[in-house]
Amino acid sequence: MKIFSLTKTSFLATIPILLLGISWIFEFIEVNRTVYYSSLLISIASMFFLFGFGWIKNFPIWTTHSIGFCLLLSIYFMTISIPKLFGDEVLGIYGLLPFTFTMLVSIAFNFSLEPLRQLYSKLKTDKSLLIFIFYGFLPILLMFQFDEVHSIKLVPITIILTILTALGVLIYLNSNRNNFRAMTLISGIILTNAIAMIVATLI
Repeated sequence: MKIFSLTKTSFLATIPILLLGISWIFEFIEVNRTVYYSSLLISIASMFFLFGFGWIKNFPIWTTHSIGFCLLLSIYFMTISIPKLFGDEVLGIYGLLPFTFTMLVSIAFNFSLEPLRQLYSKLKTDKSLLIFIFYGFLPILLMFQFDEVHSIKLVPITIILTILTALGVLIYLNSNRNNFRAMTLISGIILTNAIAMIVATLI
């Protein structure tokens, strides 16, 4: 019985993660700030695009990790401040603007609750999907681990963590065994965070 076969959509699902990894590397090698912020914006936008596409298409499984990413990032946006625009005040509800804009555009193409019904139906059928949604937190959590550490020495670790995170997505989306899929994600979360914590402590 064939339990693993690569699909085109699984590769598409890894693109935002790989783009985030590239922008992360740009930060550590201290490229031009315009290049860094542009790459970061593109990588974040790609995940919000995946979320919007998922809503329009009633959330195919390969888009669902974007839900976790977009929700966590939106919550984070609400806690940060932009001194030049808001002084010392945090963004608060304004931090939800990217998520709100994505939702408005998505609803314009698919004005119904069918995406949520389909998502709920998939969650009832496959409990590992909930883990995959939370797996979308992983790129953000890993970046937080090195929030106060900036060194070109971290580039190899960043590449490894990015590959491991993307590999988790690939394996999950291409395996036919639910238990194996769930364990792959859990193992990926534990392994990448363990590596990140150890390296952040040592450097």
